Formats: sequence, C-alpha cells, structure tokens
Amino acid sequence: MGDYLKDSFEPFLTISTAELDNLNNDLVQIVNTANLKQNSGESVSLSYVLRYDDMGIVRTDFKEIKRCFEVAKKVERVAFYVTTPKNYLNKGKFVEILLDRNDRNQCILKVTDDDEAWVDTTFKRLSSRLEQYRNRNWVVHSSVIELLIQLLGVLTGFSACLLTASIVAPLLKVPYSFIILLLGLFLVFSNLWTYILFVIGQIRIREWPFISFRKKPLGIIGQSIIGVITGLAITGLLRVTWWFLSRAGSLVIK
Repeated sequence: MGDYLKDSFEPFLTISTAELDNLNNDLVQIVNTANLKQNSGESVSLSYVLRYDDMGIVRTDFKEIKRCFEVAKKVERVAFYVTTPKNYLNKGKFVEILLDRNDRNQCILKVTDDDEAWVDTTFKRLSSRLEQYRNRNWVVHSSVIELLIQLLGVLTGFSACLLTASIVAPLLKVPYSFIILLLGLFLVFSNLWTYILFVIGQIRIREWPFISFRKKPLGIIGQSIIGVITGLAITGLLRVTWWFLSRAGSLVIK
C-alpha cells in the first residue's frame, strides 16, 4: 500500500499493558500529526485486533482492548492498524504492528505510504520502540538449541535402542540377534522422532513464546541453567553410548 515500504520481523518481545500503552501513544501521535496534513475525506484512523481465550475482537477503542487484555487468561495475538480510505487502491498511509504469540512469521512491523520521508520516520520511531521490549527467548529458538535437541534426541534414542537390544538379544536363539534388534529398534525410533520433535517444538513455543504477553521471559539465570543441563545431558549420554558400544562386540557375534 503506497509507493514506499519498510517492514521487519519483530519476534521475541515482552508486551504488558505498559508496553501496549506506549505503542498506542506513539500511534495516536502519528495519526494525529498525519490528519493535520490530510485532505478532508482522507483521514487516517487507528484500529486494533486482540485475540485471546480462543476468540477475537476488532475495535477502534483502545480502552476496551486494554481491558480485555488485562482480564484475558491467554493472549494469543495483538495487532495495531493505521489505515486510510485510499488503502484499497494500494495508496495512502498504512501501518501494521502484528504481534503473535505462536507464529514467528506473524510478528511484523510494516509501514507504507506515498511519502518516503514519512515511511522512514514512522518506521524508525516504531522500530526503536519495539527494540526496547526485546527479551532472551530467542536463545531457546536458536539454531544452536535446535542442533542440541537433535543431538540429544539421537543419542538418547540410540542409547535406548542399545540398552533394549543388549537385554533382549541374549534371550533369543537367532544368529546376529543383537544387530537385527538394534537396527529394527532404531528404525522404529527414527520414525517416532519426527513426532517427538514436533511435540518438543510445541513445548518450546508454549513455555518461551515468540511474544511474551505479561509473562516473565527467559533471563540470564534461565540461559545458564539450560546450558548446564544440556552439557550434562550430552556428556552423560555420550558416556552411556560408549559404554554400550564397548561391550557390544561380544553380542554382535552371537
């Protein structure tokens, strides 16, 4: 909408009523200033969307949005929209601040207009405001943590397969029973791992959402605890796996 556009993804924020007030005050000032220069019939307006407790509301009264936000058990999404009647022609001023708890790709700041200077000024102001609300939940959703989850999962699954095969194989009167069992169990685990990984991802989003509404985000202590637990888990699993592998030779030939 408009000849000029600036946008960015804005995940990993903590938003409470104070932050909502600040964002709304910025947008009200932006709208009021814009309306002083607009022609009649082209007024700029501000509206809101709030999704909470499995329902959603669209309002132009911020007080009602704030009241519902405060009493909601679970806030899923908050959106601010600055619009003009010319938007349907892809012209005029348009601002979107979309903050979604569960979807990283739906955490967006977008500013468009036919006036390049207005786009640049408005985007910088709102982007600077959102930058103040950054939290450390990105640590849990980083590529390093995803790699560690994969490593821990594979080590855990392989260790469990080794343990099960080492217990069951001596009971079978089949040549190379240990190898057959190990391969079969690991094949089953590799198919289950896709679903397990999905569940782990849902837990990460639930406990450390992309937008934290009125919830204390992950802090330095939390990061340290996660790091220590992960390190101990990897070390322990590597030792267990090596212990089983060092004793697997005698089982392989049976």
